[in-house]
Amino acid sequence: MPLIVRRARPGDFPALQQMLELYQYDLSDIWPQDADTEAKYGYNLERYELDERFHAHVALEGSQYAGFALVSPAAVTRREGSWMEQFFVLKRYRRTGSGRALALHALQSHPGPWEVGQMPSNVGARAFWRKVISEQTRGEFVEVQVTEGWWHGQVQQFHVRAAA
Repeated sequence: MPLIVRRARPGDFPALQQMLELYQYDLSDIWPQDADTEAKYGYNLERYELDERFHAHVALEGSQYAGFALVSPAAVTRREGSWMEQFFVLKRYRRTGSGRALALHALQSHPGPWEVGQMPSNVGARAFWRKVISEQTRGEFVEVQVTEGWWHGQVQQFHVRAAA
């Protein structure tokens, strides 16, 4: 089945909410957080449904969800542009090109300044993003280490040109 990457539609949000639970569980060894009394981590997607500055993207293989990307206004090292708030590919679809396709789709859907960050111990994510961003920008990006503020980790800063 061909992979489909697109902006999320209203009917995608229940699946997106479930994938966020899997994502948070997947990162629970490096992102300290606790599940609630119903064993849910919880993630409020309301702004992605109601606020035009926030964008959800999904990847599907046929009718099966393969992953998601959540894009918000720049928030860590810049005041303008886009921030990859959350990005996740289900394990079954990793190392198949699905993550690359989803990442490139999300980046290209929002031309302009970008920042993408990885938590300090998420070495795999850092390697993935360096490769994808390098492909998108032909190696034109800067990395900064963020140690102050609400978010800490490695951040790639770059610019995505509008499609010709």
